[in-house]
Amino acid sequence: MRATKLIPYLALLAATVSLPAFAAAAAQSSLPADPPATASKAAVPAARIQAPPALHLRLGLDSVACGISLPAGGPPKRGKAGLIIWLHGGMRSQNREKGFEAHRGWLDYIPPRRYYVCSPSAYAGAEWPTPQGLAHIEFLIGYMLKNYPIDPGDVNMVGVSDGCLGVVSYSLQGSRPLRHRVLISSAPQLVLPMESLPGQARFSQGTWDFVQGGKDRLFPSDQVFPYFSQFRALYPNAQVHAFPEGEHDFSWYAEHAPDLLRTFFEESRSPGKGPATEKNAAAAKPAPPPGLDQKPAQTRK
Repeated sequence: MRATKLIPYLALLAATVSLPAFAAAAAQSSLPADPPATASKAAVPAARIQAPPALHLRLGLDSVACGISLPAGGPPKRGKAGLIIWLHGGMRSQNREKGFEAHRGWLDYIPPRRYYVCSPSAYAGAEWPTPQGLAHIEFLIGYMLKNYPIDPGDVNMVGVSDGCLGVVSYSLQGSRPLRHRVLISSAPQLVLPMESLPGQARFSQGTWDFVQGGKDRLFPSDQVFPYFSQFRALYPNAQVHAFPEGEHDFSWYAEHAPDLLRTFFEESRSPGKGPATEKNAAAAKPAPPPGLDQKPAQTRK
């Protein structure tokens, strides 16, 4: 998307027919007991030398490319780890390999031994909100739960740009509840209009963290922040992290708000507890963004 105003994804919404039908067919395809021995691997930066290399797998009916990173030190010897699904942006390109490396930068912002992190791919004809795109997510989650010691009650999702549409769509239609959701540079109204926000019972499960910039070149602040205000009024488990100087790309937040990014999956955070953001917001919030009320978010319970 290069337009400076929101353009409804009418084609995507029209294509969203029956996710269960596509997902059911995918579920019947056999899952390998272990990752293929020929899975290619990506080099690990020196700062993360303890973490195993990323696995490059092809899963599901259309052999979607996925990247998987194990916890540092390998699978936990006791208990189970959590799972983070990372949904990349740019979902309408012809590149079918975007999921492989998409999540690697996120590893710098999570406890290294607590999570499996993986990312499926979306592309033209299989965008995140479509049955095909959602089936990519479903299949990967099912694969991870079957093959690794993962707590099914600790499934989380992070989206950037278009990937946020997948987070919202999965929250509406996916087969599993999500514990934490992080949406960076989003416009949820592209898949769920503001008038449809009330009464979404599944939105009350887990937490929502919206990270948004006032200088986002794709999603204008005067359109997205009023939506966030309504969302937060309806669902007290949501929190908005506003950066008036913030831009669209994830790299801006990696540079200007790394402490905030690390709070989302910190070990002390419970399923209903939002991260404290005063330190990060103070450095980047000289004035409130338009349309976002400045009452503090309600304490999560």
